Amino acid sequence: MEQELSFEALLKKHRVVVERYINFRLPSTFDADDVIQETYYVAYIGYEKLRNKELFKPWILSIAKNQCNLWFRKKYGNELISLDTIPDIADTDTTENNTVYQVLNLLSKESAELLRLTMQGYKQSDIAKHLNIPTGTVKSRLHYARKQFRSMCTPEQLMMFEKGRKIMPKKDYTCGFPETMPTLILKESSRPFVEVKCADEAFIVPIVGNKNAEGTYRRNKLALVSTCYVPKAAMIHEVAGVKICRDTYNIGAGKLYKNEKIWFSQLTDEYIRDLATIDGDCNEDDDFPTTIYTFLEEEYDVIVNGNDRIHGRPLLIKENPPKIVDDKIYIDEYNIRYTMGMFDITIGERTFETVKFIVVQKNTLVTENYVDTNGRLVLMRWYESVDCINQTELYTDDFKQHIVENSKLIVNDIEYYLVETRISEYAL
Repeated sequence: MEQELSFEALLKKHRVVVERYINFRLPSTFDADDVIQETYYVAYIGYEKLRNKELFKPWILSIAKNQCNLWFRKKYGNELISLDTIPDIADTDTTENNTVYQVLNLLSKESAELLRLTMQGYKQSDIAKHLNIPTGTVKSRLHYARKQFRSMCTPEQLMMFEKGRKIMPKKDYTCGFPETMPTLILKESSRPFVEVKCADEAFIVPIVGNKNAEGTYRRNKLALVSTCYVPKAAMIHEVAGVKICRDTYNIGAGKLYKNEKIWFSQLTDEYIRDLATIDGDCNEDDDFPTTIYTFLEEEYDVIVNGNDRIHGRPLLIKENPPKIVDDKIYIDEYNIRYTMGMFDITIGERTFETVKFIVVQKNTLVTENYVDTNGRLVLMRWYESVDCINQTELYTDDFKQHIVENSKLIVNDIEYYLVETRISEYAL
């Protein structure tokens, strides 16, 4: 009985990480549930052999890893994550003038697939296992695919792709955002609620090749322009995802901060998840070490959905209105979407039909989000509590003094004031 209590206590402590790991690795929740139960059974049977109980977490994670590998061997014949479960960038509309993808679309299906997988970061040995062909065959086919790619290029395109001869356009870090915030009209619509599937979590859809910018306006003036891009695929603790980089241009300082944030995300048919974050890479000259946080840490700030810290944020936005009394909002859970209805929003000369929802972080932050019917985040309004504003060193004293003049939201009797408005490049 004492052993059972000890096992149950340790399992309860680390359950979130174990179940998060298995759910992130496997392609469906249904499959993950089976592997979770098998992991717990194997761990329970072998627990008495674990001499150092302080090693329970890495021990049970090793069991979870083995059970996942066993599932993949049964399903696909190897321990690799099936490349079929990775979103296909061939079916994704990347940047409008992406010359690479324009040329790839002219190639044979076999050559295009090999080049795309290579661009996504997969090794030749991984591609060989997936295609069930020798590594040498992959190497020779890649040689032919690259040759075919070059033959499809114009002389100008070849100059762009050849190492050391790429034509670098003049950088405009404002990405076309006007200095003064464009006219913004928010109008509630009488249309019935429409469920929308949204993978645009932070002004970027996490699929290789995508790129998008956001303009941040404070007191109606452009303060920051952040550009997110997805350069390649990534593997974090055997979990497939993508790498996302964000560069931020500070208008007032006239300075570009490269890699202001780097994080890794996973996109499935049902969820979007954070896998890891890199801090300390913004300035290569400072003394701060690069720090990496991953989803295997219990307190890692993953994208959560209310009290569910395991599965990630569901893509489907379902109707979930909060209780509103005398213009005050009351909610039961934090970090969950509360829908506020359908809205027609006009940004400059463009109008969008959108779903409006809020996400509340307890006593600190409220984001007011507008997602169009294509599932793209068009606009975000950022509200912070007074205590949070006063504790933030980034805001000037003058900014803090006048913040109470801005519009506000009252959620669970806490006042949150509008700090900034973020507009997607997609909306321009």
